[in-house]
Amino acid sequence: MLSKGEFTVRVGKRIKEWREKSGMSQEELADRAGLYRTYIGHLENARYSPSAYILYKISKVLKVDISEFYTP
Repeated sequence: MLSKGEFTVRVGKRIKEWREKSGMSQEELADRAGLYRTYIGHLENARYSPSAYILYKISKVLKVDISEFYTP
């Protein structure tokens, strides 16, 4: 089982990967998801652990299944 810290790092990396694959900046993702750009940066750098609802919002903007953030 992953620790909370390891999980947070993994999810942050996946958010960044999918954002970059979508060709979006942090600012664009944040605007579309109704979040702050700095918050997206904190998620991607594992400073914050996102709630399920935040991942839901991000997944809808990126047009990926939420499970994509949980897979290695």
